[in-house]
Amino acid sequence: MAVDHFMNEDELITRRAVRALKRAAPFAFVAASLAFAAAFLVAGESDPEFKSEGAIELTDDRAAGISSSRSRTDALQEIDGRVQRIEGAAFFAEVLAVLEADQATQMLDISATANESTPVIKVSATASTPSAAVAGVNAAISVFIADRDDELTDRLEAELASLRGQRENQLLDIDALSVEIESIRDTGTQSEISILENRTASSLARLADYDTAIQEREFLADSANGQVRVINQAGDPSDVATNPIARPLQLAVLVLVLALIGAVLFNRLRGRLHLLDEVRAVAGPDIPILATVPKFRKKFRKGGAAVVVGRRNARREAEAFRYLRTSIEVATDNEIPLVVAFTSSGANEGKSVTAANYALATARADRTVSILDGDLLNSSVADLFEAEGENAFLALMNGEVDASTENWHRVSTSGAPVDLMVSRKMALSGGRQELPTIAVERSLEKLVQVYDTVVLDCPPVLAISDAMVLTRSADVAVMVVRMGKTTRRDLDKALIQLAQNKIEIAGIVITHSVDDSESYYGYGYAYGGRDD
Repeated sequence: MAVDHFMNEDELITRRAVRALKRAAPFAFVAASLAFAAAFLVAGESDPEFKSEGAIELTDDRAAGISSSRSRTDALQEIDGRVQRIEGAAFFAEVLAVLEADQATQMLDISATANESTPVIKVSATASTPSAAVAGVNAAISVFIADRDDELTDRLEAELASLRGQRENQLLDIDALSVEIESIRDTGTQSEISILENRTASSLARLADYDTAIQEREFLADSANGQVRVINQAGDPSDVATNPIARPLQLAVLVLVLALIGAVLFNRLRGRLHLLDEVRAVAGPDIPILATVPKFRKKFRKGGAAVVVGRRNARREAEAFRYLRTSIEVATDNEIPLVVAFTSSGANEGKSVTAANYALATARADRTVSILDGDLLNSSVADLFEAEGENAFLALMNGEVDASTENWHRVSTSGAPVDLMVSRKMALSGGRQELPTIAVERSLEKLVQVYDTVVLDCPPVLAISDAMVLTRSADVAVMVVRMGKTTRRDLDKALIQLAQNKIEIAGIVITHSVDDSESYYGYGYAYGGRDD
C-alpha cells in the first residue's frame, strides 16, 4: 500500500522539507534575531588587531621536489609538516621567548599557509599593535630558521659520526691486509699476493670515498643555514580587527541554519502527513481522495459550531462536505438506500465532524438521513447536534427500540430532515459490548427501509474491533485522515488491517488541510449566494 504511483519518494522528501522550512522560517528568524541581539550586547566593542606577513622558501631537496610528479607527495608532506610546526603551541611559545616583554604580551597568534605549487610558506603574526605584529613575523622566521639549522646540524653530526666510525673500520681493514701481504710475500704464490693487493686497493678507494663524504658534511655543518631562504621579511601590518557585528552575525546565521535543519528533522521523525501526495503514496492508486476539508476557522472548531453545513457564514468550510456528497453519489451511481460508514486510523482525526456534516449535506439534497454513533467509547455525535438523550446504537442492535416508531432527535434542513439516533428513553443498553455482525446487518436492513441514507460514525480502526464489523456491513466505507496529526505509519496500518479483513475503502477524506493548492473545494463557494 505504500507504493507511490504519483510522486516518487525523493520528490516527497523534498516537498516535506520545503514545507517544514516554510513553516519554521518565521520562528527560526526570530531565534536568530534574538541570538544576534544577545551576542551583540555581550560582545561590546572589539579589541584592535593588526596582522603582518612574511615569506620563506624551503630549499632542501625533499621540499624542492614539489615540481616533480614523482616526488610531489613527499614534498607536500614535508611542507605541510612545517606549516603545522609553525602553527603549534610550542613554536608560539618559542617566538614569545625571543620577543621583548611588551611585544610578547601584545602577540595574539602565529599562523602559516602554503600553496601546492611552490615550497614557499607565508608566515603571519597577529598582535594588538602594529610593531608587535612586525616583530612577531621576524621572530617567527628567525625561530624557524634556527630550528631548521639545529635539525640540519644534528642530522649532519649524526651522519659524520657514522662516517668517521666506518672510516676507522676501513683503516683497520687496510692495516690487516698490509700485514697479511707481508706475511705471505716470501711463501705465497703470486696469485694470492695479487688478490690481497686488489683487496687493499679497493679498501683504499672506499677510504677515499669516506674522506670525501666527511669533508662535504663538515663543510655543510660549518655553513648550515637550515636550508631556508627568506623571501620577504615582515610586511606593513594591516588592521584586521573583527567587525563588532561579525561574530553576532555568525552566531545568528548558525542559529538560523540549526533551527531550520532541526525543523526538517523533527518533521521527518514525527512522520505526520502534511501533503496530499503523501496520503496518495500511502493509500495507493486504488483508493481515491474524495474530498479535502480545509482547517476550520477558530469559531467553527468546537461543539455544535463544527456542524458547518447550512451556516451561511461557513460556506468555505461547508463546500467540502457538499463535494464529498457528490463524490459518493458519483462513486455509487446515486444508489438508494445507502449505508455510509466513516472511520479513521486514530482518535480526534475529524471523522465525527465529517459524518455529521455529510449527513446534513445529503439531507439538504432531499434524501432522508439517519446518523448513528457507533463509537461507543467516545460518543460525540449527540454533542455536535446538541441533542438530549442516550446513544441508541446498542439499543437498535439489540432490538430494544424500533427505528420506524421511535421519536428520534430530528434536525431540520432546507431539504429532508436528519434523524439522530438518540433516545430519550432511559435504561438503554450501554457500555462496551461485542458487536455481532449478524445483529448489525439486521439492524441496518431495518434502517434502510425507513431512510435513503444511513450514516455510521465508526470508532478508529486501530483502537477497537467494532470498526471492522461496522465498515464491513456498510455499502461505502470512508477513511478520514487529519493533516498534521495522522501519521504515515498509522494510516498504512489501518488500510492494511481493513484489507486483511476484506473491507474495501471507497475513498479518503482529508481534514484540517491548510494548503489551498491541494483543495477540492476552492471554486464552489465563490459562485452565487444560495447555500443548498
